Amino acid sequence: MKGNKINQIEYPIDPTGKCEQYIGDNQVTKCSSFLPNINSIYISANSTQKDAMKLLDTYFGLLTAVGSDSCKGSSLTYQTLCSMYLKECESFTDSLTNITVSIPKRICRKSCTDVTKLCKIESLFDCSQNEPISNLPLCPLNLTEYDLSSVNESSNYQLQCYAPLSNDSIEIPVTNYCPYPLMYINSTDHTADENRGYMFVSENSNCVVPNPVPLYTPKQWDRLYNLSNSLAVLSCVGTLFLLITFNVLNKKVNRFDRMNALFNGSVFMMSLSGVIILFAGGPRALIKDGGARISVWEDPLCSSTGFIFQMFSIAAILFWVVMAFELWYKIKFMTKRLDLRKYYIPFIIVVSLVFSIIPLATKNYRMIRGNMHCWVHTTKLQNSLFWIPLGIAITIGTVFIGLVMFEIHRIVSASTKGGMLKLEIKSILNVALIYLTFIYLFAFNFYMNGQEGVVYGQIESFYQCTLNNDPSECTIQGPSIGSLGFFIFCIRIYGVYCFILQGLNIRAYKIWKDSIFFNNRLVTYFKNNIFQMDNSSTGSGTSTTASATTKKNGLESLNIDSAFSKNNDSDDEDEYDPYKKTKNSCSLKDIQVSRS
Repeated sequence: MKGNKINQIEYPIDPTGKCEQYIGDNQVTKCSSFLPNINSIYISANSTQKDAMKLLDTYFGLLTAVGSDSCKGSSLTYQTLCSMYLKECESFTDSLTNITVSIPKRICRKSCTDVTKLCKIESLFDCSQNEPISNLPLCPLNLTEYDLSSVNESSNYQLQCYAPLSNDSIEIPVTNYCPYPLMYINSTDHTADENRGYMFVSENSNCVVPNPVPLYTPKQWDRLYNLSNSLAVLSCVGTLFLLITFNVLNKKVNRFDRMNALFNGSVFMMSLSGVIILFAGGPRALIKDGGARISVWEDPLCSSTGFIFQMFSIAAILFWVVMAFELWYKIKFMTKRLDLRKYYIPFIIVVSLVFSIIPLATKNYRMIRGNMHCWVHTTKLQNSLFWIPLGIAITIGTVFIGLVMFEIHRIVSASTKGGMLKLEIKSILNVALIYLTFIYLFAFNFYMNGQEGVVYGQIESFYQCTLNNDPSECTIQGPSIGSLGFFIFCIRIYGVYCFILQGLNIRAYKIWKDSIFFNNRLVTYFKNNIFQMDNSSTGSGTSTTASATTKKNGLESLNIDSAFSKNNDSDDEDEYDPYKKTKNSCSLKDIQVSRS
């Protein structure tokens, strides 16, 4: 009787429910061997076999992706999974009215719990959840009860839940399917394939993580790619401009121009590696096999751009340290000449080559997963060939920056006129900005190395998102897009820094003004014919007005060339070189700031 119910719950009967034959296996879901009765599968208007097969495809793929060997090798796993969504059906027909009622046999909760524990997917599937329509347990503890009085049966008919038994005679299916966005690779040697650029989600799975890694949505990745491409081009153009301006067009190249050329040239080559990738198709050109793997040393684009980036990054760092040292020496010993180029240039070239050839010889250039370029692979090589030398360089550079600030403070404090800080502000900014970006790269890299296991250990939660949402909007929790974006910014921004601090000044203007680009027959022709005609057509009245306006404003001259010349005391090499004492030099003895 209904009044004696203890552990069982009465389930409603769906009038649209009926029993039908199993529709058969597909490429992913193989249930024919695991169902207790393939001739009687329960369906209703709200739950068809096609709907069930879609869910089973996802869970079969999940088993392939993250299931342990014990999980995938047990028949109980597939018996439980198949019978949960393709429930066995029982039907009852009233012989007088010819009315038929069909009811499903549900999986027991203990069977469900045992399998989720075996497969370690408790976080993905809750065996205690309720059905969406009836709001009753999906997996009953023991019995389910139905009122079958409409077909002349018991009003409290009790149906035992299904608890499958392990059957070793059943052949376990082998599937080549991985749920989106994972990709299946027929691998027989995971270690060898990982060296080729694949990343498997687990040791027992042939499913690999797609590229770019779903840390962000595809649209967000595109924005990061565009940022990298744009900054690479801007840095490349900016440093090329500086090299042409101060080392090609400049008629008075001094030792400081040559020093800057070494650093700017290194930054240009770093940026060029990004431009090469851009013209090859952008960072996506480093993604191979339809997104299944990243580029490694045997891919020419990766090994070449990785070698260029590594070599000239090391060179730029070392030249930066030399710049910090020379800036300090320039302020500390204004009258003493120091020329160590014949020592540090060969040293920097040798060190940069050695630190770049070692990864190439050991086949350790590959695309940085979740980033935009190829670089040194393995933490051990990164630390020994880049981050440790970088840390030493930053330490040395920091010492000289501190000494520079101390000398400037001492000079400015002793001078009543001031002005030394203004004289050296661009050099200080150049060193300081590069220092700060190096610090961020250093910190972010070590943060990411520590988070790699956390980031790639979230495949299960990622799947939970794909089951209930648009998969393209699902991501693996990792570093914020802002932090990675700033990391890319720091890698590619050096050329822009250099252009702003070195190229936007009066000296650069005068070099271009006096260059062949503005002093050739074509320009002379336009000056003498086109511009002269325009000036003459304005009439003498305009000249008179302009003259009057000039006097009214108290200006002695509107000659821009003269104004530029007054603001630049370093047109001549002797005057620009602080190691040679001239009439315009500054002495610590009398604390005088040079003036025109």
